[in-house]
Amino acid sequence: MGLFKKRKRRPLTGRQERLAARVALAIVRRQTRVAGYLNRKTAYWNKSSKIIALVLFSLVFGGLSLYLLIKAL
Repeated sequence: MGLFKKRKRRPLTGRQERLAARVALAIVRRQTRVAGYLNRKTAYWNKSSKIIALVLFSLVFGGLSLYLLIKAL
């Protein structure tokens, strides 16, 4: 069973390195843009509103994860 075997990795070529850097940069740019958008949308929320949103988010996605886990078994 080769589930936990370490595979030998070949080093990336220069072209692959550049492509990986471009992909990483695109992901970081997108994350920054989304974070700025979300900060603007919640800038006027008070602390209790943010806590309620966090609890609701956790309950919804925690419940969904639990549902998928139970369904898989």
